[in-house]
Amino acid sequence: MRRYGHRVLALLAVAGCAETTAPLPPPAEYLVVAAPGAGGLSITGLGQAGLPFLLLIGPRMPLDARPIASRGLVAIAYAGGDSLAVVDLVTRTVTLRLGAGSGAGALGGTFANDSLAWVALSGRDAILRVNPATGDTTTVGAGKNPVDIVQARGRLFVVNANVAPCGPPGASCPAGPSWVTVHDAVTGARLGDLDSIPLPGPGNARYAVVGADGRVYVMSVGGGNDPFGRLTIIDPVNRIEAGSFGGLGEQPGQIAADRGERILITSRTEGLMEFNTRIRAVVRGAGAGIPVLANAGVAISGNNHIYAIEAGTCTTGTAGRAREFRPDLTEVGAFTLGDCAGAAATAVIPSEPVAALR
Repeated sequence: MRRYGHRVLALLAVAGCAETTAPLPPPAEYLVVAAPGAGGLSITGLGQAGLPFLLLIGPRMPLDARPIASRGLVAIAYAGGDSLAVVDLVTRTVTLRLGAGSGAGALGGTFANDSLAWVALSGRDAILRVNPATGDTTTVGAGKNPVDIVQARGRLFVVNANVAPCGPPGASCPAGPSWVTVHDAVTGARLGDLDSIPLPGPGNARYAVVGADGRVYVMSVGGGNDPFGRLTIIDPVNRIEAGSFGGLGEQPGQIAADRGERILITSRTEGLMEFNTRIRAVVRGAGAGIPVLANAGVAISGNNHIYAIEAGTCTTGTAGRAREFRPDLTEVGAFTLGDCAGAAATAVIPSEPVAALR
């Protein structure tokens, strides 16, 4: 027995002398902002030295173009001409260009996982399944004018705007109520009998986000005879509307969820507004928003800092800005972006194992 005890102690001593693995550096994080006036993306390494990098990806982009940022290395952006661009955020290069089909009108989307993304094709009443590594695509039918996609509870929730042309060229107004369709996150197939969730309010639903509470929040921006926006809560388990709130002024824009209980709401006229998910109330509505000039986009970083995007002017070449706010909404500072800045997203890139860096 004594001899056995000595052997155990010897093994423990060897283990105690083994080389420990050094901790990985923190993940890299990027702010990606559409710059339609320049036909590209402004890419900023958060916490890194240097100015934003303007990556040109196409001769034109619509003013409501939106980057779709991944949890890995890439983003997908609408490049104009019914095409998409896959962008490597580390090398800041376009790695693939993908056709989305005639009249695609691509807008928002989401990454289901590191190798599968979904993009809403508003002009084709479909969603596009994209493998950003290979360029393989598959089109799946959705509702009417799908404009954004989020993933919750393992399902895709697709926002269908249901709009018709009106006013100046390129403008659209509600053609009737908007709704959400529910799809399988891998195949895109519509799910079950409860595959459609009606949205109350002015119609022209445009943006969606998943809150920290797991619920889906949808912004209907209105237009035409009813221009006043409305925020709707969707219960992703029971697939029903669970609340709807006004008081956000005329035609609000992109929304983002922080890591706590806030939904941040952009408005070119009202600045940055706020909805509280815990008390279910608009706490900074029309007339009480944080002053952000021509607020066209918003994104939240991993440390819960808020980046509110000032568009600049899209006619005289005045550059946009990103204004950074702490979680308590005090301002950190600002930096310049590309012309006519717009919708924003953040992407976190995990650190590589130490061995891979040698």
